Amino acid sequence: MWKIKVRERDRQNRKRIKAAIFLCVVLLGLVFFYYRFYKVVPTFSQVTYEYGERVSQEITDYLSGTDWSVGLGELDLSQVDEGSTGVYEAVVRHGRSEYTYSVVIEDTIPPQILRKEGKIYLAAGREHGVEEVIAGINDADPEAEAFFAEGEDILSEIGFDRTGEYEVEVLARDRAGNESRARFAVTVDTPPVFAGIHNFYCVPGSAPDFRESVTARDDVDGNLTKDIRIDDSGVSLDQAGEYTLRYTAEDSFGLETTEEARVLIAAPEEIQELIGRRQIDYRQDTIIGAPNIYDSGASGHEDLEETLEYLRPAFVQLYHATGRGGYSAGSGYIMEITEDSIYICSNSHVVEKFQDWDIYFYDGTVVPGRAVGTSDIYDVGVAVVDLADVDEELLAQLMTVHIDGQYWESLDRQDIGLALERIDRKGGLLHRTTGKLIKIKQAFVWNDQRDHTEVTVELVHGDSGSAVVDGYGNLICMAYAYSTEPLRYWCIPLDGILDCYQEITGRLPYVY
Repeated sequence: MWKIKVRERDRQNRKRIKAAIFLCVVLLGLVFFYYRFYKVVPTFSQVTYEYGERVSQEITDYLSGTDWSVGLGELDLSQVDEGSTGVYEAVVRHGRSEYTYSVVIEDTIPPQILRKEGKIYLAAGREHGVEEVIAGINDADPEAEAFFAEGEDILSEIGFDRTGEYEVEVLARDRAGNESRARFAVTVDTPPVFAGIHNFYCVPGSAPDFRESVTARDDVDGNLTKDIRIDDSGVSLDQAGEYTLRYTAEDSFGLETTEEARVLIAAPEEIQELIGRRQIDYRQDTIIGAPNIYDSGASGHEDLEETLEYLRPAFVQLYHATGRGGYSAGSGYIMEITEDSIYICSNSHVVEKFQDWDIYFYDGTVVPGRAVGTSDIYDVGVAVVDLADVDEELLAQLMTVHIDGQYWESLDRQDIGLALERIDRKGGLLHRTTGKLIKIKQAFVWNDQRDHTEVTVELVHGDSGSAVVDGYGNLICMAYAYSTEPLRYWCIPLDGILDCYQEITGRLPYVY
């Protein structure tokens, strides 16, 4: 019995010894595995990169150990901003371990200023940016900038009033404060100069000549007109809208001048409204398709003196020499300018006296004219001048009186300022009279008792046929006659002028 118990105890001891030996072997194997195959260590605690360098994403740059074990690590760079300098934290997770690294991104390299090939030319009288002097800057920082430097002053632009040779300094700076400087020799020359650029106002389907009257000249190269580049790529002549036209002239030094013009494509009535408000003018703009491009328009403010000065190209004098120093004369104003004629309105008691007239324009120019006819309704007569007899330079200044029917019919107030002006045959002012409106339609004893316009504008001999206008430039009536006891001054009302004009010519001028 005792022997059995001893044997059992020995057997148990042997099992324990074997288990202990197995455990030791396992532990030794694990220790060997850990240190021989699994263990990793960080390769650094802090690393520095130059701004613009790519931060390493290779796990092997962060851990040291067997390839197998290092490959088990997970790199986290989510807190690292490669687009900015600074100190950031990178993390590597390996099993239950976590390793933290400091990643420093710094910018220590100044920007490189790139030079242009060849000589540098700048235009006198303009402000120039640094991009016109240098080819650019090379730097890891995309927000690095370049400026002009004058001593301690930093300038975004530089300009020269006189031509000549100059030296300029350029400073390049990045966000880290790194700087570089370079000096450049520049030649300052006069750029090309344009003349005759103007805006275009046309109806759809027009074919304006964008080169008409446009010239370019340079002090060194002379006439550059034939080399003008016109960019009309954004202009649609068939579609209503507002477009921009660009003219560019370049001299032999590469200096360019670019100017823009407005192109408005619109309905005839829309363009005429711009003329009527004096926002556009055929003497300065190209206008195609409007009913009356010569209309003088109405001012936005009331000023009789200014209005008469402006309207003078619409006034004429009718003159006929009768022999032995005698003559007959009267006033008139331009109602219409057509493709072949200039129609002039006056009193019938002026026009009916002779078939042939000398027509004197505001600058003293005289051309032959002839009577078209007169009316029995009101004292209205019409004369005409052939457009071919009018010098182009003069034609480019003439205008017609402004007729706003709606405005005229709305005149229910008295005492608005009115005036007339007569020009002499030498291109000067012969007579000017101002006054007030009494009533737009007033009973008149003579002339079949038709209503006439009564004014306080004093009418004297020779005023017959003069246009009477208000301070905005609207034609209100035409000087006619005066009555005595009491003294009263009478004019042909606007609606009467229009009816008689149509009766005589078969035409009707543009009426707003």
